Amino acid sequence: MNDLLLFLTFLTVLTSSFLGMQFLVYSMYRVWIRSAFNYENQQRLLTAIYIFLAIGNSLFFARFFIAFSDWHELSWVQNLIVKPGGIFFAIIFLLFMCSVLYYLFAFSKKIYKRVLSPKEGNIEESVDSNRNNTIESQKEEALQSRREFLRQTGTVVFTAPLILTTGLSFATHRNYQIVHKTLLYPNLPSGLEGLKIAHISDIHSGIFMNRTQISEIFELINAQHSNLVVITGDLIDTHPSEIPAIQQTIDMLKSDYGVYACPGNHDHYASIDLLTDALNETKAQFLKNDAKNLKINGESISILGIDDAGSGNRDFSDLEVSLKKSDVDSFKILLSHRPDMFDTAIKHDIDLTLSGHTHGGQIGFEFAGVELYPIDLFQKYSRGHYQMNDKQLYVNVGVGLVGAPIRLVRPEITLLTLTSNPNKVMHTIMDA
Repeated sequence: MNDLLLFLTFLTVLTSSFLGMQFLVYSMYRVWIRSAFNYENQQRLLTAIYIFLAIGNSLFFARFFIAFSDWHELSWVQNLIVKPGGIFFAIIFLLFMCSVLYYLFAFSKKIYKRVLSPKEGNIEESVDSNRNNTIESQKEEALQSRREFLRQTGTVVFTAPLILTTGLSFATHRNYQIVHKTLLYPNLPSGLEGLKIAHISDIHSGIFMNRTQISEIFELINAQHSNLVVITGDLIDTHPSEIPAIQQTIDMLKSDYGVYACPGNHDHYASIDLLTDALNETKAQFLKNDAKNLKINGESISILGIDDAGSGNRDFSDLEVSLKKSDVDSFKILLSHRPDMFDTAIKHDIDLTLSGHTHGGQIGFEFAGVELYPIDLFQKYSRGHYQMNDKQLYVNVGVGLVGAPIRLVRPEITLLTLTSNPNKVMHTIMDA
């Protein structure tokens, strides 16, 4: 009953938010067609968007009910309903962001004209009025020129999301990057010098990540010849049918001292118990508020893994239990799906925290050395490397997709190397 209530609450919030986005997009669309087209074309374009929204919403919301049925596994259902529904969401989201910027600009312009320079605005209106009264032909020419400009601009704005979701995004979401990062620990035990940890996160086995793609990622990891492999949550997306793709491939992973994973929030959405049972049949260690103690070159190292640290009754984590199972004097590595556990890890003297969850926002840009990642505004630890004194965190931006098939942030496989030698510190990014 609690799961049903949680699902209904989630669906209600999502529906309200998504319909609100669409209303703003629709409002901007109406402003555009009224400014750029004659009455006859306006009616045709309004009919077109009504059809587009009706079909898109039907596909989008059908996904949530299909996800809890066996139909989810049918390829034709995924190709005709699930994937198009995800594309529809991505298009609406991007247009919503454009709408917000448009209305902010329009509001600012209105304030400027009415408050900051009322006289200038009145003079401009007076001049425009005089010109309109004396030169009707110029008015009509200017109007047509303005409409043509608005038609072209609006066409770009309303078609760009389709290009981003079906073009650039599909080109990016499997364009893996290998990030080599050396982490400096001045007091690192000598036996751990040069230890290599391959780190991935957020596989999201499901409609946007099939078994073949998972195998491809695991082969790339094996090519790094790491000593440890860790996966920081969200191995699957939303449905138990996505578990076999992980179960049947995870033993492909090779490392000297094992493969370790912790749960994420999506693992709970699907079925944490079924996933746990499936992984227990593999060689991987699935750590839910647990720890594994290793000896590497005579040195003690503990791999701690906590369950998903959500909010309220969705917080399944218990770091205290993990700590009690670890060696007191060991070098400690914490696997936590959510990176905000780093603050707690520091208090418990944990040397290295590895996380995911954020996906780097899936949308982000780097241009002329300037980074623009919206996720940075909402997450304290959004992506990459963080350090607080001698404690360190790395947030992997993930390899999978969630929600919508749009990813402009390249998926990442991270190879972390531990060292006590400052001269060996390096950070490089390579194409896979």
